Amino acid sequence: MKKFLILIMLVTGGVAGPGNVEETKAQTERSVVKKKKRKVRRRTRRRTKRRVRRRVTRRAHYAYRTLPRYRATVTVVPRGAVVVRRGGVSYRYYEGIYYRPRGSAFVIARPAVGIRVRALPPARIRVVVVNQPYFYYYGTFYKQVDSEYEVVEAPEGALVDALPEGYGVEDIDGTEYYALDDVYYQEVETDELESGVGYEVVKI
Repeated sequence: MKKFLILIMLVTGGVAGPGNVEETKAQTERSVVKKKKRKVRRRTRRRTKRRVRRRVTRRAHYAYRTLPRYRATVTVVPRGAVVVRRGGVSYRYYEGIYYRPRGSAFVIARPAVGIRVRALPPARIRVVVVNQPYFYYYGTFYKQVDSEYEVVEAPEGALVDALPEGYGVEDIDGTEYYALDDVYYQEVETDELESGVGYEVVKI
């Protein structure tokens, strides 16, 4: 320490009095502390990737637009809806959805068997049951007849990708079923559908 103070006096040309000695000592301590702080290393934690599990929901996912709820009541039908008649009932049909008159309003419902329409939405799916092809959309099954699509009874064993919002849930002998009026579906695991989950038409 004495050699260090003598060197400082020679450089500055001053005399190392008591005040100068204390000041020089304090500066030296501060420089030492700063050097010690610079030597501290920060520890970094490795981030681990979280595995996200996809939740399968029992909702109808028709990608291109949001569909109305099954059995809902509306006062106005979409523009462009066409009238299709069966059994004395004049349904309004628009892009795969049927509106059944009820008083001054309309109820979204399954159509009567035998109704024919000229076109189905692009999101319809093709279902084959016992070598017989069907088309399915929003809870309704069709058979192609010439250039039209005719509404048919839901074929037992048909496997579909989704059910419309508004279906009922019933527990029968310990088994859970999903009901659209008189048609029952059971949830099953399958490799035929991208989601891995499907809904099979069953007879109760």
